[in-house]
Amino acid sequence: MWLFIAAAGFVNGQGRTLYRVNTLTPKPGMQTAFEESWKTHLAKFHSQSDKREVYEMMSGPEFGSFVVVEGPVSYASMDTTLSTAKDHRLDLEKTFSPELQSNNNMLVRWVDTLSYKGDVHADLSLINIIVIKDGKLSDYMAEARKTILLYTKLNAPFSFNTLVRQQAGSSPTIVLIRNLKDGYKELDQDYFHLPMDWFKTNYIKEYGQAAWDNRLKLMEDISVSRTQHFERFRSDLSSK
Repeated sequence: MWLFIAAAGFVNGQGRTLYRVNTLTPKPGMQTAFEESWKTHLAKFHSQSDKREVYEMMSGPEFGSFVVVEGPVSYASMDTTLSTAKDHRLDLEKTFSPELQSNNNMLVRWVDTLSYKGDVHADLSLINIIVIKDGKLSDYMAEARKTILLYTKLNAPFSFNTLVRQQAGSSPTIVLIRNLKDGYKELDQDYFHLPMDWFKTNYIKEYGQAAWDNRLKLMEDISVSRTQHFERFRSDLSSK
């Protein structure tokens, strides 16, 4: 059920930091038919305003599913019902819903203070989804903030965005989106020509050995689960 956004426009929210995210999984053998049906729906309802960005899952158990993103929005804007809402719903039902195996949705919030060089556009992203133990989200976020401050001081060469799932109940969830501007090769160990222990060495220098030991213990104990997958932006399926 996990789907997440790879991208563009996080820093242009002007106070709007929420994103509605839908994962659409076509039935076996219906991916091409779905894409064509989606293009028809997109042109009809999402070409002027109320735009959408679409990403395709490139790995993981939901490989081949599509992530449709609306936003940024605010809670206040969610009180507004568009005049086209009824026609939109009916079109969804008849245009491509019959081609879907599943349709899951959620709401996430972009966290500016836990994102680094978040305005970097990347067509490819590595998504890390971390379900945090109940009551431990603030501990995770405090440690993540220390990491952001260190990356900023060092002018680290990569970029990522952090989102928090809303209405997560007893399963607080962090989504880390690593923006792979230069593609998969950014994940090669020597791509940025950084020493093997670059982060550890600089972390200890900045915060001390005890802080590093506490970080390792925290990261080992704080999560319920961790998963990863790649997503690629589909400009041909997204609003212009």
